[in-house]
Amino acid sequence: MSPQENTPTRSGGTDVSADRATDALRSVESARAGARLRAGLTPSWYGPAAAAALIASGLGQAWAEGRGGWGAALSLTIALAGLALLLALVDAAARRAEVTVTRPLSARLRRAAVPLSALLVAGLATWGLCHAFGADRGATKIALFAVLGLGTWAVFAARNASIGRKLRDIG
Repeated sequence: MSPQENTPTRSGGTDVSADRATDALRSVESARAGARLRAGLTPSWYGPAAAAALIASGLGQAWAEGRGGWGAALSLTIALAGLALLLALVDAAARRAEVTVTRPLSARLRRAAVPLSALLVAGLATWGLCHAFGADRGATKIALFAVLGLGTWAVFAARNASIGRKLRDIG
């Protein structure tokens, strides 16, 4: 490299140096990190909507129980409608994010391991408590789906709070 390449140059009256280039690269990396974090934010309406979809599915299953063949078909339809609503909410949340970050399945599973484990433990504890107190199957289903729905809401709220703190740290 020639000595002239290491010296600041003049372009339109401004000096361009290695320090400015480094600052520009840091700024770009900071913007990238912020965009990656903002892509992970969940809309505030997503948690309550997911909770309502799960609770409605539990209510539908409890109502359809003991109603015979048509009740089982209706229960399955309600459960599938709840699942379709959750998938639509996921799609809407992904479209809302202006940046899409695709992570490998292994990274997504590692990220979801703790919340999923906590939801599983909460669901098992709810099921155990319902059986210990003699609740019937319908009440158990409603309680289980309510705990899972509210737990899902809490997971999204905690994740958004964590992302918000990281975004404030970035600047």
